[in-house]
Amino acid sequence: MTIHKNIPQTQVAVLVGADERKMADLPVGKPGPNEVLIENVAVAANPKDWKVPQWMYEPGESAVEGNDVAGTIVAVGEGVSEYKIGSRVAAFSKMRSKDNKYGAYQQYTVAPAGTTFPIPNITPYEEAATLPLAVMTAAIGLFVRLGIPAPDTPAAFHNSGKAIIINGAASSVGAYAVQLAKRAGLYVIGIAGVSKEYPKELGADVILDYREHEGDALIDALVSAVADRPTTWAFDAVTEHGSTLMLARALVRVRKGPTATAQVTTVLNVPEDEKKQLPPAVTAIVTLVGSAYAEDEGFAAPFYRKISHWLADGSFKCNRPKIMPGGLADVAKGLEMLISGDVHGEKLVYRIADTPGLKA
Repeated sequence: MTIHKNIPQTQVAVLVGADERKMADLPVGKPGPNEVLIENVAVAANPKDWKVPQWMYEPGESAVEGNDVAGTIVAVGEGVSEYKIGSRVAAFSKMRSKDNKYGAYQQYTVAPAGTTFPIPNITPYEEAATLPLAVMTAAIGLFVRLGIPAPDTPAAFHNSGKAIIINGAASSVGAYAVQLAKRAGLYVIGIAGVSKEYPKELGADVILDYREHEGDALIDALVSAVADRPTTWAFDAVTEHGSTLMLARALVRVRKGPTATAQVTTVLNVPEDEKKQLPPAVTAIVTLVGSAYAEDEGFAAPFYRKISHWLADGSFKCNRPKIMPGGLADVAKGLEMLISGDVHGEKLVYRIADTPGLKA
């Protein structure tokens, strides 16, 4: 293992439980084989950061949550040759391990080398931190679960003229799905609300405001937007309040012939009662991004490198960061904002250096 000589023994971190969030001093983790240790400059929040503790943790149990980091490499484990000390990177750390070394809400984070990727100098750390989990959720959902030919591949030629429906197009995952789908050559029909102008700026061809269409009216609007374009795919970046069933019903109405089939990929498991109502012609497939460092690592590692190239040439946009002014001290506030649904068209980001009392 190669280590920077100035790594401290302990660090400031945030422990998240089902009903508590607290600052703590914890040991700095050490990278194992094929892992790296990153000194975080900026880290980002995701809804899973409060959902996982509420769903999986026992009373009184807590861990360092978060999985989106951007910073510099300060140590590399055995088998890592791509990165050197000082490399500028972003990374998707391991989820749901309850091993604090993988959490993002701290000064130093251990991440798999395969889900770590270079970031160009033109990309601020605060923007880069919005990428890892969300962009890979979008990529695996589109190009692995739905099987859409990926950008910059010969097969992507066959996407021309085809459409996809993206629900939650202004969300963090949805915004990346819009860009990736457009880059793959698809006609993008998005669904959004208060931040509906945002996915338009990212290239969506049509955006429907769900607040303006109640019940079957939204399905009617989707059918009209599809027109005669072949449409067998939908990406549900919301997966709540019956959204997957709504998308499935729309896909059935636009399919080409009574035997045609369609697919919806979701970011959460569809409730069983909703799943039972899905039309037989439509299959719902959940996208669990943890596969990026497991069975889908062969896809994820090179795709992250594509993202690096697109950032460098300016052809790919990060989520819009909303900087929380208190650094790690504002993690609890940020989680409450996510729980309350107060974040729209932005990604909560914490700069480590903004944490009060932190030594430079």
